[in-house]
Amino acid sequence: MPSGAPAHSESVGESEVLRRMTDGCREARVALVTGAAAGLGRAIAEVLCDKGFRCSLLDCRRDVLAAAALEISRRGQVECSVGDVTIAADRDQAVKATLDAFGRVDVLVNNAGISHAEPLLATKPSDWLPVMATNVEAMFFLSQAVIGPMRSQGYGRIINIGSVYGSLGLNGALYASMLAEDTADGPVRQVAYHASKGAVLNMTRELAAAVGRWGITVNSVSPGMFLTEQSRAVANEAVTGALTKLTPLGRMGVPPEVGYAVAFLASDEASFITGVDLRVDGGWSIW
Repeated sequence: MPSGAPAHSESVGESEVLRRMTDGCREARVALVTGAAAGLGRAIAEVLCDKGFRCSLLDCRRDVLAAAALEISRRGQVECSVGDVTIAADRDQAVKATLDAFGRVDVLVNNAGISHAEPLLATKPSDWLPVMATNVEAMFFLSQAVIGPMRSQGYGRIINIGSVYGSLGLNGALYASMLAEDTADGPVRQVAYHASKGAVLNMTRELAAAVGRWGITVNSVSPGMFLTEQSRAVANEAVTGALTKLTPLGRMGVPPEVGYAVAFLASDEASFITGVDLRVDGGWSIW
């Protein structure tokens, strides 16, 4: 603390902080990762296993999850649950399965997310609500479900996967060959996705303020332009070329690079970092 600053009467002492960190290290930390069957989620789980974490994987795609779990299990200890993060019973079952398998949950990585593109004036509640349910509501209620166990053990890490588009608008000209700019109902946009990722940023800050007293940190990671199975399938050469050109590092990201950022925030080395958004974007957002 700054010289001369009074000690807070409820502050946790250094010895208690070290005890909490050491207790969990007697066994490998346990991380629950959502949307873990493919893309960024799978890469995050792979990196965490490589770093010594035991991983509980949650995804709604049974066959894809089974194949991913088989591969990831070659890197470390894995448990998996098939479920939809928007369904309360599936969320509760995934947390229970994690506790049953490993006896604790130290890290939650809220990665599962969806998007929807639609002409602006044609967007309907049926387009909007699933995005919010997956990207915001499920993220909060899964966090709520693990906070109890984390509070009991005096230690926890919640890491929410956001996007640079949680704080930036989309330049439609860069995606002109994918998202039509001129339709009868206006330009094709992803307003629900952008709004949801903006909500993720402030929810992260609010949760961090609420649970810090229990030894739990809450942070977000906002990826920039990444090449995943999904982006390779939908983005054409013109789009990827434009996005690459506007990234100061001169390339798009690869999924493990998000995993490395998550692994840092999940580590004991990040014990005094909470309420922050770590952008992993090759400099995309600096201009």
